[in-house]
Amino acid sequence: NRVTFLFRRRLRLKIYSSEPHLSSVQLFVTVLEKTEFKDESQFFRFYADEEMEGTNSKSKQLQRNDFKLIENILVKSLVIHPEEEDYGFEIEEKNKAIVVRSVTRGSHAEMAGLQEGRKIFTINEDLVFLRPFQEVETMISQAFCIRRSLRLLVNTKAKEIVKIPDTPYALSFKLSGSAPPHVHAVRKGSEAAVAGLQPGQCILKVNGNNMNHSDYQEVLDHFTSHHDQQDQPDMCQWVYRAFEDVEGGSFKACTEEKCSDIDEEHGRNGTGTLSLSDDTVPLVSMTVDNVHLEHGVVYEYVSTAGIKCHVLEKMVEPKGCFSLTAKILEAFARDDSHFVRNCSQLISQSDRVMSMPQFEFRNICETKLESIRRRISRYQQFAQELRRKACPTFKQAGVLTHPLGCMDFVPTNCHVNLMQVSHPKTTMVSGRAFSFRFGRKNSFYGLDPNQANLSRMSHTQHCVTSMGAPCYSCSGLGEEGDGEEDITGSGEGIPDRMQQANRGNGLSFLLKQEDMEIQEAYIRLYNRLNIAVQEMRQYVTQIDVLLLSITEPTQPQGSESPAYEAIQPPSVTPEEGDQEKAEHGGIKRVCFMVTEEDQEDSGQDTMSYRDSYSECNSNRDSVLSYTSVRSNSSYLGSDEMGSGDELPCDMSIPSDKQDKLHGCLEHLFNQVDSINSLLKGPVMTKACEETKHFHPDHTKPEFRHTEDLMVHCHIIHKNIQEDPWNLPSSIKTLVESLQRFVDDGKNQVLLALLKCTDTALQLQRDVIFCQSAVSAVCTLAEQLLAALRAHFNNAGEYEEDCKDTSRKWLEQAAAIGVLLNFQATLTPHVKEERTMLEDTQAALLDLDKVTVFFRQLEDECLVVNTPVCYHVEGNRQALRVTMYLDSCHFSELPTRLQNGGSLKLHTVLFTSALERPEGVSEQDYVSIEEFQQRTNAVALERVKAYYRKLRAFYLEKSNLPTDSNTTAKKIDQLLRPLNTLDDLCRLMQSYVNVHPNAAGHPSGVSVLCVSSELCNRLGACHITMCATGMQRCTLSVTLDQAMILARNHGLMPRCIMQTMDIMRKQGTRVEISAKNLKVMDQMPPAAPRLFKLCLPPEDGDL
Repeated sequence: NRVTFLFRRRLRLKIYSSEPHLSSVQLFVTVLEKTEFKDESQFFRFYADEEMEGTNSKSKQLQRNDFKLIENILVKSLVIHPEEEDYGFEIEEKNKAIVVRSVTRGSHAEMAGLQEGRKIFTINEDLVFLRPFQEVETMISQAFCIRRSLRLLVNTKAKEIVKIPDTPYALSFKLSGSAPPHVHAVRKGSEAAVAGLQPGQCILKVNGNNMNHSDYQEVLDHFTSHHDQQDQPDMCQWVYRAFEDVEGGSFKACTEEKCSDIDEEHGRNGTGTLSLSDDTVPLVSMTVDNVHLEHGVVYEYVSTAGIKCHVLEKMVEPKGCFSLTAKILEAFARDDSHFVRNCSQLISQSDRVMSMPQFEFRNICETKLESIRRRISRYQQFAQELRRKACPTFKQAGVLTHPLGCMDFVPTNCHVNLMQVSHPKTTMVSGRAFSFRFGRKNSFYGLDPNQANLSRMSHTQHCVTSMGAPCYSCSGLGEEGDGEEDITGSGEGIPDRMQQANRGNGLSFLLKQEDMEIQEAYIRLYNRLNIAVQEMRQYVTQIDVLLLSITEPTQPQGSESPAYEAIQPPSVTPEEGDQEKAEHGGIKRVCFMVTEEDQEDSGQDTMSYRDSYSECNSNRDSVLSYTSVRSNSSYLGSDEMGSGDELPCDMSIPSDKQDKLHGCLEHLFNQVDSINSLLKGPVMTKACEETKHFHPDHTKPEFRHTEDLMVHCHIIHKNIQEDPWNLPSSIKTLVESLQRFVDDGKNQVLLALLKCTDTALQLQRDVIFCQSAVSAVCTLAEQLLAALRAHFNNAGEYEEDCKDTSRKWLEQAAAIGVLLNFQATLTPHVKEERTMLEDTQAALLDLDKVTVFFRQLEDECLVVNTPVCYHVEGNRQALRVTMYLDSCHFSELPTRLQNGGSLKLHTVLFTSALERPEGVSEQDYVSIEEFQQRTNAVALERVKAYYRKLRAFYLEKSNLPTDSNTTAKKIDQLLRPLNTLDDLCRLMQSYVNVHPNAAGHPSGVSVLCVSSELCNRLGACHITMCATGMQRCTLSVTLDQAMILARNHGLMPRCIMQTMDIMRKQGTRVEISAKNLKVMDQMPPAAPRLFKLCLPPEDGDL
């Protein structure tokens, strides 16, 4: 009954408030029982006064603890690097706000887009409107003392009018692109920079003329000097839109003298700004569209501890999204080009066609190679288009089928939702409010030591990415892809995958497990053969160098000993120069003199060369000597024995070189054995069976006759004991035979791989993978930057400091990798969304092949407001993404990552539909539930595996102090969060263990809520998906943010529903809808209360 329910609810909340280490699962369970009652609007309004429970709240005013809206803002993030004397701008206080008073011409601040009169909201994520003006100046001064870049959040406009003087000088900016054109680069200190023109801005109008569908040349036609711009010398440094746009070496930084001359020539006033009031200079008016704008909202509330907290929520478009996609496509194109080149060379070697099966096989291969060539061409074209694309900086949702284009590889509606929570700390920090600048004038920052006391503030940033689920809604490669169906439907044993794809099946259904396994096995075998041959040649080189070091040639009498020269590793194939050297010098031979007793112990009668050599390896007392005589014989390796008049000179070889020679030969034989096993293995047997029609006479490939290898190995064994002069020659013969066998085997693997390749399916797989990989890497970059800035904290409920938590997360990521939590609210009974879910499952498996590396940017000032950029190399089996960070962030990385260590990605996918389908049979409904449950079970196992690594990592890293009290506190700090994780794992396990039935799964959508909390406590990057990246995504984001505020930042439980209602009417949901006006998307009507926009009840209660 209702009394029992209210009692249970209050008991849970009291437990939650008294035990902060417990999870917020109790709150979810309470809410999920809401369907039994009508007054849903009152569920989280738990007042302190017992008599207030359930009373009418029409006349109730907002209480002190309620979540309140403060301001909506439109801002842009700027990165300002320090100058010699200051940051290049001055601030002042106006109407209780910090605004920019002036900006120095040619400074980094001007090039970043800082303009006079702009309002500053945050400096290095610190909300400046919460501080006195003196503290803001002190904070900037402290940052300058350590030469730290400033990150400013300033207000801006979506569109601006920029008036640029049309001077006779060369243009001070460069344009690129079309429909619309954009600013490619701007010269520092130029008229365009002073007027406010920034790299990346899109040009919409010029002197009132629309340029939305024009080329950049039409914009330049309005300037009289653009024809002479190539003839004018570039004197000053340029700032570019992206690092890919930088012309290497084309523009050099000017010296101070030249820059000052240009500044005086173009005119400066006393405040360091260009005077544009000269009526004699005509002005060209350009309407520009600013990019990478951030829509934000500021809220405030009072926490359960009585501390006023401010929340800054903003939605950003990930920078570098298009560039990263282009680089992945270029890596795929390089991989395909290498594959096509090898296959084409192989097929061209066999021109004779002896039978119809061979003709059909060759036809299949050539047709597929032609399709791959078209794909390479289109990928390269798409990469160029993405590099030139500047506006819009995200991909809108679309539902119509269309030919494949560059934007199909970009994630749909991918936005990073950042929530920063700021609140004061209880103590003051003594800051350093002055700097030691000898011989410099004092800056405007004030060096009064009395200003050194800064109010301590805590700033925590939480990141959740929302996006449309990866999908493939294309009709192929367009005009050039008409032959796709012939490609996939021809050849024996090749299924018509295109027809299956047209029926709406996803990749996890189309990619058969056995097909994926054999394809990956072929690729692994090919790579292992390459590596094995390289290692074998290294051992041969070591043996040759070692033999050369113990067989120095004798010098003629009277000649001086030659100076020591570094010995280059000799080639396996002898060169002509070697024989000439032997003729002019002395003969060098090696002789292993072994006694009869040693020969008996060497195991000569044993058939295995490895066994015999192992016995020989144990005879360390055997006599090794060399014979060095002067003769006209050839170099070491000659088949001729020495003549009778040769005078041997036996010398004992040091034991260390004996050990080296024995070890090198042992490694060589092991490598031969390994290669022999690969060539006779089941994967190679399968490849030969698939490519048997390639050979005209259907005979065995040459490498199948590996009995020759055993003969060569026995010859080497015999040389060691009886004929050591010919040891190098025998090794050379073995290596040449083995190389021939390996090349033949690699050819068979290439042909087999080509035959099993489904070009149409690979295209779909590339599209889905790019969308998933780009969103994952961009999300990782945002959370990584937050941790490097010491603003990451997922343990606020344990009163952990942000700096300590950020450091621990970075060490955790460097040691065991990063967990990526993909969360889907897709409905499997809808065919399109079921396909998206299957596509996502396959794509996340491929994400495990991505590793992330880090390097430092060399010149971070060439591109404005870009703290990170990407470089991609590798192939589909091992993709390497390198993040280039500026010096400030790179220095905060763990040492392992700074030294070239990699960061591993661990991906999981949790899914649950938000409503029960109508008109679906009981059997189909149970099948849908089982599909979701299997997906969640796999994800939970991967989460538990990551948790085991994390638990071992922290228990290993926790060096407990000797003091008993400190030790107990340390153990408590470790066990409390770990015990909570254990509870969440057990709860999730109970959800996935229950067999679904027609009544529905007992857990419902709580799987999403509990898994979100579990992964958040593990430090995962969170990505939520729906069909369009709009309604369900953004409402889910708000739910996660509200629960994070309640769990980590003291938001009162009774304010949770109110918080979600306010944030959903002001934040990301509104902006996403405005960006996708032509897309009809709405929340399922039967979705749970937590995932729906709050509406007033019928009686009008709030």
